[in-house]
Amino acid sequence: MAKFIISTDSCADYFKSEMQQKNIYCVPVKRINGDQVFEEIYDSEEEYNVFYEGIRQGSLSSTSQINADEFLTYFNSILEKEKEGDIVHVALSSGLSGTYNGAVLAAIELNEKLKDRKIYVVDSLGATAAMMMLVDKLVELNGKVPADKAVKTVEEMRDNLQVFFTVDDLGHLKRGGRISAAKALIGTALGVKPILTFNKIGKLVPIAKAKGQAKALQAIIEFTEKHAPKAGADYAGETLYIVRTSHSENYDNLKSAITKKYPKATLKEVIVGPVIGSHVGCGTVGFCFVGKPRLDIAQ
Repeated sequence: MAKFIISTDSCADYFKSEMQQKNIYCVPVKRINGDQVFEEIYDSEEEYNVFYEGIRQGSLSSTSQINADEFLTYFNSILEKEKEGDIVHVALSSGLSGTYNGAVLAAIELNEKLKDRKIYVVDSLGATAAMMMLVDKLVELNGKVPADKAVKTVEEMRDNLQVFFTVDDLGHLKRGGRISAAKALIGTALGVKPILTFNKIGKLVPIAKAKGQAKALQAIIEFTEKHAPKAGADYAGETLYIVRTSHSENYDNLKSAITKKYPKATLKEVIVGPVIGSHVGCGTVGFCFVGKPRLDIAQ
């Protein structure tokens, strides 16, 4: 079976060396801080630590989507280097960014010219670990099924991906327009922590709130139990993804709770990179797994 080419953007939050090992191409999403533009793909925990220490010190960034022209250049560079094989690209959720649309427009233009090859663009409807899970599945399928079947498989998987996470600093959600300034101020004063997820169209939505981090972590476990199709012991041999920004006691506590809940599963730890990290801040923790169909709730 011929292999296809796997691609994603930097919001999948792989270490650079892991992508090289797995033959994954990656296009960086830009981060903007003042007059500086960064296109970062980190390769060590130390690099993440420096970034999050900057946030603690008050460094704030915005981000910029990848447009169609940039994707044309990127896809053409892959086609020139790889002389055969379709491309399957997993993009940051269309519910968060126009990056997916840029990839689609570029793929349409190139597919009209390609003869025996095709570019497929998968809307992850998520970010960070949710993207990584789909790309890891493509790596597993590569060489075993053709590209179109692999795309169908990961899209079915995507529609059942559950992501539950909580943030420590409501100010970052306020900056991104996820909550109002008043709610951020009141929530911070009261120690309220929101629990968020991606809905079925890839929008970031709050689904609950808890007083304090301990109750927020417990809420994540409760949502996991509700939306996982199997009991904890039945996840033997499967890989579950636990997510964090900066390292924190909250993360250690969540990891401990998940380990007890799923003792026979393999936990893959994912550090949120600078693009998504700019929007959620330090102390964010979460859990990602394949479960029941995504929640169909409005933003």
